[in-house]
Amino acid sequence: MADIDIFSLEPSKISRDLKGKFLLIYGQPKTGKSTFGSQLPRALFMNFEQGTNALAGIRSAPILRWTDAKKVLTQLRKPQAKEMYDSIVVDTASIAWQLCEKYICQRENVDSIRDVPWGQGWNMLKTEFSEFWREITLLGFGILFIAHSKEKPTEMRTEDGEAITAVAPDLPNQAYTIINSIVDIIGYLQVQMNPDGTSERYLYTRSTPTIFAGSRYQYLAPKIKFGYKELVDAIGDAIDKAVELDGAEVTDHTEIAQIKDRPFAEVMAEAKEIWIKYLEVGGEENKDQHLMIMKDIIKKVFGSEDFKLSQAVPSQSSLVEYFIDEVKQLM
Repeated sequence: MADIDIFSLEPSKISRDLKGKFLLIYGQPKTGKSTFGSQLPRALFMNFEQGTNALAGIRSAPILRWTDAKKVLTQLRKPQAKEMYDSIVVDTASIAWQLCEKYICQRENVDSIRDVPWGQGWNMLKTEFSEFWREITLLGFGILFIAHSKEKPTEMRTEDGEAITAVAPDLPNQAYTIINSIVDIIGYLQVQMNPDGTSERYLYTRSTPTIFAGSRYQYLAPKIKFGYKELVDAIGDAIDKAVELDGAEVTDHTEIAQIKDRPFAEVMAEAKEIWIKYLEVGGEENKDQHLMIMKDIIKKVFGSEDFKLSQAVPSQSSLVEYFIDEVKQLM
């Protein structure tokens, strides 16, 4: 459980590098999205599709089913994961959503997510998908989501009355909503052909009538030549302007505060120790009163005063930590 102390928190600073950043980059297949991901320092690819065969020197985990992704998450919780990796590259986000949906269907023993009673399948899917990526961010890793692009009609019309289409990430609406809440930048990668037959790649970071994009960096250039260094430089320029105009504080790089869970056996050992200590504090004459107070805390934390702390299971570790904090306040 996180050791939270609101009185020791420091004001946040804007980081110049891409470490700990959350990005969604989308575009047509074979335009360099995976190559960009390979340029992220200390990146781990979660390959939901095989798009890295032509890339050398990357570390990738093939994900055939959602349970494979959950195995990766289990390993990311270990301290040595932070010694090797800074960022997770999700290639591609749409297939990650599909495998997550398939996992929920298998778990609930249904053929379609719509077959889960009372329409709860969609809530289960959204919860599983969002909590998975949220935990990775809280573990201190940056995330690059890669997606393909699609065209969709807009409400705008040409002079001839034809619908104007816009390019957007090829993601189901629910998956997009979850990812959008995480990322700092949604960038569209477009390849532009020159008259001489050569091509150049650009990343669009601001929405236009025909492009869907966005950024939390207020002063980030709307069109950037595509590349890792180019994006880092563009973020640096945006930060410099934020310093000049808004007085923002800056750091060359930042470490994300990590949420660390203790081993369950360690948590239970402390709970047992603090239970004994609290009963001893008041002496034998106050033991009954202290037991009643303990029951009140048990009911507050676990929902029933009849719950036995010794019967707690690993999935209740955070509740046991909460119980420990409550008793510590009394002591």
